[in-house]
Amino acid sequence: MRPIICFIDDSGFEHGLVQGEIAACGPRFLFVQAYTFDEARSLLRNVTPALFLLDLWGQDETVTSAQITPQEDVLEKISGFPALADVYAGLSDFRGDVGNEYLRRFFAIVDSWRNLFESVCAKVGQNRKYGLKNLAHVRKFYPGVPAVFYTRKSLISDAVALFEAGADGLFIKPTGKTDDETRRLTRENAPFLLKKIERIIDAYPKSRKA
Repeated sequence: MRPIICFIDDSGFEHGLVQGEIAACGPRFLFVQAYTFDEARSLLRNVTPALFLLDLWGQDETVTSAQITPQEDVLEKISGFPALADVYAGLSDFRGDVGNEYLRRFFAIVDSWRNLFESVCAKVGQNRKYGLKNLAHVRKFYPGVPAVFYTRKSLISDAVALFEAGADGLFIKPTGKTDDETRRLTRENAPFLLKKIERIIDAYPKSRKA
């Protein structure tokens, strides 16, 4: 029987990418795809997969009044963000580690946008609770199976949280400017993703396997 990769994601588009672009490149694996952990258990029945491939960000069921942040609110916030001109202002006269100061200023821009992104995601009800909850279920019901995350919106705080929760890896979903470009990039990246998944399965400690 082919090793099973169980993919859990709440997006139909992502399921289409896995089925059409990734699974097609890995015929030695059998992909079982589900939107929730309960659905995954039902589909797996009594069969233990070789690996769980989990989405991280999903809709938070506890957020009952999801809302889009008004454009004017976003514009007001970004009006106070550091600008590119702030990065270079007086840099040539800076005394000390100019390289470190340059990167510090650049990161101030990135950090401002990162915080804004987390804020608008929270209002729309998207966060990492979805993926971490699924990981907790995997650890409870399939303690000997590796679980890795496959996500597009992950931030450094998410990476810390998922590894603290016991994830075995983190892979970033390719992202294009259009859906077609995302499909192409996913297809091109699929062989590399599958090789990484295979290495995790092969290297997983025997003492933790079922």
